[in-house]
Amino acid sequence: MPTVYTQELTPFVQSIFEAHEVPRPVAKQVAESLVLSNLKGHDSHGIIRVIQYVGWLHRGWINREAELQVLLEDGAILMTDGQYGFGQYIGRQATNKAIQRTQDIGACILTLRHSAHLGRIGEFAELAAEAGLVHLSFTNVNGGGVLVAPHAGRERRLGANPVTAGAPLKGGEAIVMDFATCTIAEGKLKVARARGEDVAPGLFLDAEGRPSTCPEDFYADPPGALLPMAEHKGFALCVFAEILAGALGGGSCSRPDQPRVSNCWFALFVDPKRFSGQEFFEKECSRFADWVKSSQLRDGFSEVLLPGEPEAQMFESRSRKGISVEDDTWDKIAAIASEVGVQVPRA
Repeated sequence: MPTVYTQELTPFVQSIFEAHEVPRPVAKQVAESLVLSNLKGHDSHGIIRVIQYVGWLHRGWINREAELQVLLEDGAILMTDGQYGFGQYIGRQATNKAIQRTQDIGACILTLRHSAHLGRIGEFAELAAEAGLVHLSFTNVNGGGVLVAPHAGRERRLGANPVTAGAPLKGGEAIVMDFATCTIAEGKLKVARARGEDVAPGLFLDAEGRPSTCPEDFYADPPGALLPMAEHKGFALCVFAEILAGALGGGSCSRPDQPRVSNCWFALFVDPKRFSGQEFFEKECSRFADWVKSSQLRDGFSEVLLPGEPEAQMFESRSRKGISVEDDTWDKIAAIASEVGVQVPRA
């Protein structure tokens, strides 16, 4: 597996998108977000997505020139439309606007519809935490992103539909939660497939409804389906992600007649200064974090890690040591780059 450093990888990915006529500010943000996902240890949402995104550009599924469109600003309500622009760029625009509104009035309920793939939603929770805000959001996937079977079903009816949250801690740290409501993010199957690896049992079904560990069964024709996490509990979370993100924001819930991948997003931003007060909030969160981490350890564990701490540790490690990319993924990205005259960095 080749290893590439951030300072080479980010401009390389940016150049690929620019060569596909993506405006420079958009290409830069998408590249930075994809590489950040790798740095945080979420390779499923990292540069492996270059392959998919370039394919979508060729199909016309991503609007290169899209900017965030504000549909409604009314008190704490902020409704927006992404016009099928790159989600990493559109999502940041929406997040920054919601942060500003929250700082002005104390809270903001944001809806975003018609975005291309938003990528790692945890990035937006991190932005909110950096601004001192508490964040909670639900994302749905409609159209081509329908991958998950309902509880007791075997056919795809739902998206991975992540639930995300973030809270600032004193000293610049943050607690960040970001997980799909299915057993595994589909991008992790992409990574396993590219590496020629099986995955753990109990994550997905083949087309006949049989449990499988081979990613090829998921991508077969007809395809398999991911399972909801925690059985009926994950299914319930997945359903409400559809309702809050897909229906409430005026976009779309999961549907069979939309081939392009589209995300809708429902996000709540809260300024703790307007609720319990900044001093109390910081002290209570710090006290609570210390209390949780003081637990005696189970065998095989060296530390209690709060949500977000594994990503922080991975970021520190990969920033120093570089990002390892599976051969299949690197070869495909290199081929895409060569087709448009972009020089491939030495790995």
